[in-house]
Amino acid sequence: MSSNGNSTETDALAESLETYFSSFSSSSSSSSSSSSSSSSIPPQPIPLDISSSSSSSSTPSTSTLNWGILGAGRVSHDFVQSLKALPQAKVVAVGASTLEKAEVFAKTHAIETAYGSYEEVVGDAEVQVVYVGTLHAFHKEHALLAIEAGKHVLVEKPVACTGKDAEEMVARAKAKGVMFLEGMWTRFFPVVEMARHLIGTGAIGRVVALHADFGFNSSDSETYPDSPFFCHGLGGGGLLFVGVYPISMAPFCFGTAMPSKIAAAGVVDMPTGADLSGGIVLEYEGGREGGGVAVLTYNLMGETPEETTIVGTEGRIKILGPAHCPTKMIVSRKNKGRGNVEDYVFEYALPAPSPAVVEAGGFNYPNSQGFMYEAAAVQRCVEGGRVECPQYSMEETLVVARIMDEVRRQIGVKSVGEE
Repeated sequence: MSSNGNSTETDALAESLETYFSSFSSSSSSSSSSSSSSSSIPPQPIPLDISSSSSSSSTPSTSTLNWGILGAGRVSHDFVQSLKALPQAKVVAVGASTLEKAEVFAKTHAIETAYGSYEEVVGDAEVQVVYVGTLHAFHKEHALLAIEAGKHVLVEKPVACTGKDAEEMVARAKAKGVMFLEGMWTRFFPVVEMARHLIGTGAIGRVVALHADFGFNSSDSETYPDSPFFCHGLGGGGLLFVGVYPISMAPFCFGTAMPSKIAAAGVVDMPTGADLSGGIVLEYEGGREGGGVAVLTYNLMGETPEETTIVGTEGRIKILGPAHCPTKMIVSRKNKGRGNVEDYVFEYALPAPSPAVVEAGGFNYPNSQGFMYEAAAVQRCVEGGRVECPQYSMEETLVVARIMDEVRRQIGVKSVGEE
């Protein structure tokens, strides 16, 4: 995870981190376990697409990338709102299931062109990259439309409803030579970029365990049983809506090899066929020198802390809730003796929304301004000629999809389209 792509910036980050850790240590008490109140500001991480490539730069782009939006729902609204923080991003077209929906969306966001079909968006010569924000069951169909039209594609998570569909999408994107990314926006937040750097440089030793959860009471915003959250045929259920997030942290910690064992149990709503909650344990082989375990939970029925804890031989990282779009983490570095750790706080606040965002209605979901980090990385990768963003590779997308297939099988949930 360390890189020689931009060695000067990487070396500067290493120096800044050492200074930051030292500033905490010097202000800590002499107790065996401390949480420092140092007022030092944590160094900014280097996005992985920059640190891993000599052709990418942290200097903001001056060229424009034209976006086409498929879907006019709540997530698409939040994504387009976040683009307003990026001067180099321009939304030139939106398509929805009806022209009326697209026109309302276009008026809200001052988008030039509205279409009553998705085919028209991908056929628009002005569109360079397509964002797929439609319902889960249609991700494959709509992403393939864009891929076959030669457009770069950012498709919301989950990339598809089955591993087989994900494999087909990745294969077609590679064949067409377009950039393809599943919208696992978590990976692009500065907190997660920094966590990746710290793991890669050995700050917490070798990772041996992962604990991650994501749960909320869906009745706060969704109507049972009519909401897509509970409609199996549209890709509903907890695994596809929220379980994908904690599962995605497994390859982040342990790499893209499939786990040696997968064990899962869950609660399935019999009237709808949608899963409401699940618990997953993943085992990674390697014993004392390379083994590890991931314990993951998700649910649509109750509010959880939504934290991710990554445990290493020399410390741990706790990404605080909401961990799927985090702004704060605590890094605990081990000293000699059991329970003897020092805590270091890393916090990266989101920028305030612009007046244009406020005027258009703000955001539907927590921390949606953070979509901007993902979009900025897409811009850099497209400009650099990359066909994937290293923050979330196509191989990681496929591994997560395959794990989800097995989880679904074990908890007794049918695939979308399966009778």
